[in-house]
Amino acid sequence: MAPGASTGALLHRLLHRLSPSAPARCDGAPPAPTAASELEGKVTHLMELLKAHESRDAEASRLQQALQRQEEADAAKLVELMRRQEAASAAAVEEAKAAIEAQLVERFREEQAAAAEAHSAQLQQLSAEHSTQLQQAAALLEAQAREKFETAVAHERVIAREAQEQAVLAERLAYLSALKQLELDVDAHDSSYKSTSHAVLQLSAALRPALASSPSAPATLQQLQERFATLVPEGGGMWGHALAGS
Repeated sequence: MAPGASTGALLHRLLHRLSPSAPARCDGAPPAPTAASELEGKVTHLMELLKAHESRDAEASRLQQALQRQEEADAAKLVELMRRQEAASAAAVEEAKAAIEAQLVERFREEQAAAAEAHSAQLQQLSAEHSTQLQQAAALLEAQAREKFETAVAHERVIAREAQEQAVLAERLAYLSALKQLELDVDAHDSSYKSTSHAVLQLSAALRPALASSPSAPATLQQLQERFATLVPEGGGMWGHALAGS
């Protein structure tokens, strides 16, 4: 129970107790005021004040409730406005986010295109440098191979020249040796021929008288050669064979 209601009930009970029926006067004059009537007047005044206070409290409560309802309505409107603003802000944020994302995508594509172009240029440069290095390496290898080949050819030429010189020297030595042996053979044949010729001359001188006294027909050239050949020993030299007709 509210404090004003309990106070009013208490004043009503007090007023009920303080209002007994007053004794009538014989002379018909109004009764004299007593302490109870004065107290009752005060209680009545207090009750009027209380009613006025309760009326003000009720008005204040009504105003407070109206104010509260207005505040609630304003709060609801504010919440709705905030929701709308939040939705609008969210839409604006989404739109801004989409725009930023589109800008980022476009910038990313531009950066990717620039990076791809730079990468392609770098690859072309590296390819050109690699091709140049390969050409230089191939030229160096070719020069080294040519140098090695020329060195090997020169070495083989030196070896072939030395072998040819040795072969020519050996051939010359063999030729000189054969020539020396031929000279020795010729000298030996000449000595043998001289000895044989001397023996033939001696034999001819011994046979000439017998042949001169022989009654037979004179010998022909063929017969004389055959006879002389029988007289030339084996290895008698080329002049002896020539004279023998062989």
